Amino acid sequence: KGRLTATSVAAGPAFEGARIINGMRGTTGAVEKAVVNEGDIQFNVIGNTKPAGICGSGLIDIMAELLRLGVVDSTGRIQAPEELKDVPGKIRSRVEKQNGQYSFLLVNGKESATGKPIYLYQKDVRELQLANGAIRAGINILLKMAGLKASDLGSVLLAGAFGNFIRRNNARRIGMLPPIPCEKIRFMGNTALFGAKMVLLSMAEEEYAARITKATKHVDLSLDPAFQEEFSAAMLFPEGE
Repeated sequence: KGRLTATSVAAGPAFEGARIINGMRGTTGAVEKAVVNEGDIQFNVIGNTKPAGICGSGLIDIMAELLRLGVVDSTGRIQAPEELKDVPGKIRSRVEKQNGQYSFLLVNGKESATGKPIYLYQKDVRELQLANGAIRAGINILLKMAGLKASDLGSVLLAGAFGNFIRRNNARRIGMLPPIPCEKIRFMGNTALFGAKMVLLSMAEEEYAARITKATKHVDLSLDPAFQEEFSAAMLFPEGE
C-alpha cells in the first residue's frame, strides 16, 4: 500500500565463511555448491580445483541437504550414525565423533587442497543457526508489523553478490527465506553499486533516493520486545520442506 519499512539484523559473518572452522570467502578453492547424488554428497568448487574450505553458498547447500536427509535435526544437532538407519551408507559413514560431538566429513585429506580433511562441525551448525535465526526473526517481525503472512508476499528480491549465488530452494529449506514459491524469489545483482551510479549520473535520481529515505520507516529490532522471542523460535530449522 505504498509504505516502506526497513530493518537490519546482526547476522554475523557466518555466511561469509568467518567463524566457520573450515570457512572461507567465495574464491578459488571454496565449496560453493553441494547436492546429494547417487547416495552421496557431491560438490562444486570455485576454480574447478581441489577444495580448501566452504563459502557461504556452499554452507547453505550442505545444511539444506543434511536437513533433508535427517543427518541434522530441526534443533541443529548432528545425529549419531546409529540414529540414521534410513540414510544412505555413504552419507552415514561421513558422520564421525570428535571430542564428544559428531561432525560431518565433507572432503578427506587426500582430496583437499590443504592435505587436511574438511569437516562441518557441530559448532559450525550453531554459528549458522545464529545468523539464520537473526535474518528470519527480522523478516517475521516486519511481516507481523505489516499485518501480512509470507504467502501474501508478491516477491522477495535478493541483492548483492552473495544473494546471486545462493540456491533459492535451499535458502527456504534452512528457513533463511520465507516459505514461498521459488519463482517469487528474484536475484537483483549489485543494487548498491547500480544505485550509486544512478545517483552520480542524474540529479533526478538523487532527489528520488532522498525522498525514499525520508519515506522509509526504520525499525530498530533491538528495541522491539518481540525480537528475542522471534529469534529464539527462528533458531530452529523448519520441519520438512
